[in-house]
Amino acid sequence: MKSIASIVVGLLVLGGIGFWLFYNQESKAAVVAAASRPLPVTVRVEPVRAQRLSGESEYVGTSTFWREIVMTATTQGIVQTLNIRLNGPVGAGQPLLTVDAEVNRAALTVAGATLQKARQDLARYEALHRDNNATVTEVETARLQVQNAELQLTTLRKQVSESVVRAPIGGIVTEKPVERGMYIAPGTPLATITDVSDIKVTVHVPENELTQWPVGRAVPMQFEAYPDAQFRGTVHHIGLKSTDGNMASTGRFPVEIRVRNNRAGQPLRVGMTARVVRTDTRATAALTIPRMALVQSTGKPAVYTFSNGRVQLRPIEPGETVGINLVVKQGLTVNEQIVVSGTTGLRDGMVVNSEK
Repeated sequence: MKSIASIVVGLLVLGGIGFWLFYNQESKAAVVAAASRPLPVTVRVEPVRAQRLSGESEYVGTSTFWREIVMTATTQGIVQTLNIRLNGPVGAGQPLLTVDAEVNRAALTVAGATLQKARQDLARYEALHRDNNATVTEVETARLQVQNAELQLTTLRKQVSESVVRAPIGGIVTEKPVERGMYIAPGTPLATITDVSDIKVTVHVPENELTQWPVGRAVPMQFEAYPDAQFRGTVHHIGLKSTDGNMASTGRFPVEIRVRNNRAGQPLRVGMTARVVRTDTRATAALTIPRMALVQSTGKPAVYTFSNGRVQLRPIEPGETVGINLVVKQGLTVNEQIVVSGTTGLRDGMVVNSEK
C-alpha cells in the first residue's frame, strides 16, 4: 500500500511540475508577442475649414538690380589710366580706363599713307586703261588694293577709339578685376556695372489673380530693412512661364515690380526682402487647410485624410497660400478630418490613433 501511495504522490508532483513549466512557457510567449507588436502611431488631425478670404493678399519677393552689364575688353594693350574704384559710382559715357594705343596710332598713320598711295595707283591705272595702256586685270587689282587699305584703316581707327573704354550705363562698379599696368586682350573682364537707380521685386502670383495685376498698376510695398517706411512700386512685367520647382507653386507666374530707389537714408539694395500687398474689395469663399498638412513626397500635392481609425492618401489641387493656411481647389470637402502632424512614416490605409 505504501508503495502505491508513493507512486501516486510522485505522479502528482511530476504533473504539477509539467503544468507549471507549460504555463510559464505560454506566459513568456505572450510577453514576447506583446513586445514585438508595433506601437500604434498617433497623429494630430484637424477639419477642413470653409473660410471667406479677405480682399487683401500679401506676397513676399526679393529685390534685384534694374540693369547690370559685365564689360570685357575689345582691344589689347597695357592699361595706362584707371578712373574707377570698387563700389564707386560711374555715369553713362564716362571714361573708365585707357589702354596704350601708341602702336595702333603708328599703324593708323601708315594705313592712311598706304590708302593714299593705293588711290593714286588706281587713278593712274584707270587713266592708262582709257588709253589702252593697262589691262582690266591691272585696274581691278588696283581697285582691290584700295578696298583692302580702306578696310585696314577702318579697323585701326576702331582699335584706337576703343583704347578709351567708356561706361555704357550709369551705376555702381560692383566688380573690378582690372588694375593699372595690367595687360589686357579681347575678352579680358574689365568691370561690372550695376544700375540700382530702380530696383526690381519679383513675386509669384496665382494664375486666377493675374488679371488683378495689369502692367502699370501701382502697388504698395514694404521692405524688412525699413519696417516703418512705405514704398510704392509699379507692375512692370508679367512672366510668360509659370514658376518651376515646388509643386505648391504650380500655376503661379512671376510678376516684376519696379521701384524707384531715390530715398535719402533708405537706399534699396540687391537681395532685400519685400512684402507686396494687393487689396481687392471682393471676398471669396474657399476651403483651407494648414500648410503643414501638405505631403510632397508622393510626386503630387496630397494630404492624409483620417476616418474610422485609418488614414488615406488623397491627392489635392492646391491654390494660393494665405498666412499659415493653404487654399484647396479640389480634392477635399468641408469638415473632412486631415492629418496635420505626424505624417512621417504613414502609409495609405494605415491604422493610427488620433488627437485633436
